[in-house]
Amino acid sequence: RKSNEGTWRKLCPTGPLVALSTPSTPASKMNDVEINQQIKQMQQFIHQEAAEKASEIKLKADEEFNIEKLRMVEAEKAKIRAEYERKEKQIEVQKRISQSNEVRLGRLRCLKARDDAMQAILAETAAKLPSLTAGSGYASLLEKLILEALIRIDEAKVSVRGVAGQAPAAQKACTAAAAKYKDWAAKNKDAAFASSIEVAWDSSPLAAGIGGVEVSGFGGKISLTNTLQSRLMLAYETRLPKLRAALFA
Repeated sequence: RKSNEGTWRKLCPTGPLVALSTPSTPASKMNDVEINQQIKQMQQFIHQEAAEKASEIKLKADEEFNIEKLRMVEAEKAKIRAEYERKEKQIEVQKRISQSNEVRLGRLRCLKARDDAMQAILAETAAKLPSLTAGSGYASLLEKLILEALIRIDEAKVSVRGVAGQAPAAQKACTAAAAKYKDWAAKNKDAAFASSIEVAWDSSPLAAGIGGVEVSGFGGKISLTNTLQSRLMLAYETRLPKLRAALFA
């Protein structure tokens, strides 16, 4: 009996101590019932403790899961925001590049339109040059072109040649221009230079040209082309800013 009591106290130290009797007596049956109740109580207690522990573990696991889920959601949100900002900046950069290209292309189109207009004016003016050679004032103009070239060359021995088909008019203008060149040299150069002036006529015509002459000096090393086309291009280049201002201001 003492051995049975020790065993029961080990199993249920807080429960009442029940005397153990032999199975054949009524008291032993009562004790068996009480023992079974105590065992059931112990089982219920163990199950309750296990349930509470399991609930605690689940609660902690759910809390950790929610924390991790929140961290992952925030991390993904941060990635999405960063990607959105990157794409937004990229779109803004592309927009600026597109606008810059559009402005540049607009300027190029404007410059091309202006250049086309200037070239059209130049071509229109060049088309009127042949009419100058047929006018009454061409002889005087030709004489002035030759004299200007002679003064620019500033050489005693020079040769003059004109464009094809204008040899008679060019020779006549060359004679008059040579006399005026000598007068200019007498006033602006020494007497030796003026007395040594020789203006020769070169019968070989210019390869191309509408009107005007070419004057060569220093043994043919220096040539000055003073044709109508060259004067037109000189006037076009020197007066280009004024022409642009007049046309596009």
